[in-house]
Amino acid sequence: MRRAAQRVSGGAFRQAGRTQAERRDEAERRILEAAADIVAEGGFEAITLAEAGARAGYSRGLPSHYFRTRDDLLSALGAYIVETFQARRRANAAGATGFDGLLEAIRVYFEMPLDRPNMVRAFHAVLAGALNTPAIAATVARLNHTSATEVAAGIRAGIAAGRLRDDIDPDAQGVLILAALRGSIAQWLVDPERIDLERLGANFISTLERSLTK
Repeated sequence: MRRAAQRVSGGAFRQAGRTQAERRDEAERRILEAAADIVAEGGFEAITLAEAGARAGYSRGLPSHYFRTRDDLLSALGAYIVETFQARRRANAAGATGFDGLLEAIRVYFEMPLDRPNMVRAFHAVLAGALNTPAIAATVARLNHTSATEVAAGIRAGIAAGRLRDDIDPDAQGVLILAALRGSIAQWLVDPERIDLERLGANFISTLERSLTK
């Protein structure tokens, strides 16, 4: 009995030993993942702070301590999903940089919907919601700019390395490629039985390489 009590006590001590920042980070992550599930299942209008807290296993009032309003929660959700994608891309990049890094990022972009469909569906709901919600539109505009800039950087690196044509406008291509990627995933979300996402991703990459290389 004493040993069991020590184990319980030790476990409690380790839990209590976590910093406030660590506990907050975990709570925010769980709330955002719960929010993604709610939006994926019920659409953009289904989310509330209280429901996100309850779904995450916390009190219904806790999310308001981290996200003041529903729009704040949805803005944070969009940023969190992009950060999740970027973390996965870095983990799978195997040191790939420049244009090779861009191609790897595109490959991961087509893989994520199959592995995390709720997360991707929620992200597209946030993108659509930004059209009529100014607070979310500002966040989505920043995400769009950052994503398109990263694509442009990969193209510039390919030009500098002599792999890509030097008459390409990297900034314009960044916007166009981002639009094509999101449009492809949006079509799959609506009609997954018709679209083979793995084959589509492979075709997207090969077509992009042929159109940009010398």
